[in-house]
Amino acid sequence: MEQRALARRATAIERGDPEALAYVRERSGPGLTVGITGPPGAGKSSLVDAMARLLRSAGKTVAVIAVDPTSRTTGGAILGDRIRMRQHHADPGIFIRSMATRGSSGGLAQATANVARLFRAEGFDYILIETVGVGQDEVAIARLADVTVVVLVPGMGDDVQAIKAGIMEIADVFAINKADHPGADQTERDIQTMLSLGHGRATPIVKTVATEQIGIGELLAAIEASPRRAETVDASFEIDHLGIAVRSLDQALAFYEAQLGMTVQSREVVAAEKVNVAMLPAADSRIELLEPTDTDSTIARFIEHRGEGLHHIALRVPDLQALVTCLKAGGARILGEPRSGAGGHLYVFVHPASTGGVLLELIQK
Repeated sequence: MEQRALARRATAIERGDPEALAYVRERSGPGLTVGITGPPGAGKSSLVDAMARLLRSAGKTVAVIAVDPTSRTTGGAILGDRIRMRQHHADPGIFIRSMATRGSSGGLAQATANVARLFRAEGFDYILIETVGVGQDEVAIARLADVTVVVLVPGMGDDVQAIKAGIMEIADVFAINKADHPGADQTERDIQTMLSLGHGRATPIVKTVATEQIGIGELLAAIEASPRRAETVDASFEIDHLGIAVRSLDQALAFYEAQLGMTVQSREVVAAEKVNVAMLPAADSRIELLEPTDTDSTIARFIEHRGEGLHHIALRVPDLQALVTCLKAGGARILGEPRSGAGGHLYVFVHPASTGGVLLELIQK
């Protein structure tokens, strides 16, 4: 697509135009979406510029989404694409889009995901998303990017420990930028110490000097070698069960067992939820029948207001805690913290206000 037409479509997506949104929903592409995040001053813009230059020299097409703070005067992005990476202006193989956060938390603008899908649909080999750099809560990028790069700089010292509960835990690759400054080796040791305390997976650490194009090839190699989070995580979501609220398990089972011929896998009392539960296997999923044991239970109130019927949909997820962290950062309404439920599984609920009207249960695989 010609660059002006692409810019117009990206603008339409930011404005919520239904036709533009339908366009990206119907299309996809094989491009790699890379998130670049980290605290302010880490040199994320310089790193994105250096990555784009090397990718273009290798014949790859690149789309850059630079998420910036919102101007209080205009409501737009404080930094624009004419300021960023000026040397790429005449290159048709690179497209740069600045987006304002407009109050969104997590370091991204609300339309970032759909603009990224647009660039992927248009066939760009790489989509580089630079987050605004707001601090340790900037974890929404991990749900959008295939690979997330956390950029740090020498001299952070105790800051590595201070932010480990946020962006440190979403890294697929660490980049220590400005590695020619004193303290780069100590920063690397700090990261390694943090990883040894239970991060749970090997995460490469690459030293770079973006302004000198040093270490950029190694960084891109580490990105290419990293598992694609969006493919390996999203594709592994599975429907665990459908939760159905009933007044009487015995009456409901008269239908499911006697008429449908289904078999009860298990029955138990979940005292914390004040329900009796019967599980019936259905291929790779299950039907969960929920009978209230107390008039004050959630299921009893549901039946009182809505009658018997579908109460919730449950999905099995590969990393419940990481997903909850990202959902919270994106503004989703999480009901409490993950806890142990029927069968001993760890679960949490997401409010219907965040899911399109259906109570969603997330279960750790």
